[in-house]
Amino acid sequence: MGASPRVLVVGLGAAGAATLLALARRGIRCEGIDRFSPPHDRGSSHGLSRLIRLCYYEHPDYVPLLRESYALWATLQSQWARPILRITGGLYVGTPTDPFIEGSRQSAVTHRLAHEVLSRATVAERYPQFRLRDDEVGFHEPTTGVLFPEEAIAAQLAVASTLGATIHRDERVLEWTGASDGIKVATDRRRLTVDALIVAAGPWASTLVPQLAGTLRVTRQVLAWFRPHDPAGLTAGVMPAWAISEPDGSAHYGFPMFETLSGETMPPGGPGFKLALHKQGDPAEPESLDRTVRADEVRELVQFLRDRIPGAIDATGTLLDAKVCMYTNTPDQHFLVDKHPQDPRVVVVSACSGHGFKLSPAIGAAAADLATRGATELPVGFLRWR
Repeated sequence: MGASPRVLVVGLGAAGAATLLALARRGIRCEGIDRFSPPHDRGSSHGLSRLIRLCYYEHPDYVPLLRESYALWATLQSQWARPILRITGGLYVGTPTDPFIEGSRQSAVTHRLAHEVLSRATVAERYPQFRLRDDEVGFHEPTTGVLFPEEAIAAQLAVASTLGATIHRDERVLEWTGASDGIKVATDRRRLTVDALIVAAGPWASTLVPQLAGTLRVTRQVLAWFRPHDPAGLTAGVMPAWAISEPDGSAHYGFPMFETLSGETMPPGGPGFKLALHKQGDPAEPESLDRTVRADEVRELVQFLRDRIPGAIDATGTLLDAKVCMYTNTPDQHFLVDKHPQDPRVVVVSACSGHGFKLSPAIGAAAADLATRGATELPVGFLRWR
């Protein structure tokens, strides 16, 4: 393939932007294409904030990937003036036997990660913002933090560009085919031939890789911001990032608010207290996604805050903003990072199922390895094409 292959990355969201940066840092001649103008709010990498945590229980190999991602996020932050990552600590709430709580504890013990299991009384004393049920406990992880996704993607693309990567916005890839002299790619503007292709198209991945149509399932997810009753009790330094597990396997989650230089309390990019529900949402098609947030969806979130974090919502339940994004789900909820089974010059990346943003730097590095060397030392074997 040569010492400096020409690699094309399709999709410049979480995984694609990280992959392009990984390629550029290695001096690889690379280009990135996105059908919109990233960072944008049309896919899965928007909403002002994302959770990053280290005590992952979903698979043991996530922890080394997270360690690599934390290091790469720190490197990126050192090259960018505005905040990309803030460490806030994290509080997870559930019953002692809940998979989220017990699994996080086991992961922390296995990997020797700092953590505390907190009784209901200790949570009430330390974090009086939260209302726990009688049978619930808390799990505290000091390394948890908040990523700012739009800022992160902007930084990755800007740094990649300074290192020689070429970025094409508002350009749609129509199709690709393998040929003896490379991968032929057709867009709505041009045709080109590349040595390697990396498909990181998120909800549109199945359009470009039809073999994934029965594997990847796109769902609709709602994010909302409410006017708080007690902003002072919800700021970073007082309140951690948090997640509260529900009996059906879903989890409400949210973030502390941050103070801007003006002293106004808000997260970077917008006002209000952010709340979302991590679950398998309604099936969706990216081209016809319903981006209108329904009244019943808002009512559910309002009721949750009144029951669980009453200071986070005013007396009238004022909704300040709401957005819809998409999850691209796999059957086992893990990611997909692998070479195409029919053409190893094509790498498919879907850091998905609602928990991929935090891991995207390591996933991008692995994808860059696969596209340029055919293998990677990062532990992504459990993310193979199935």
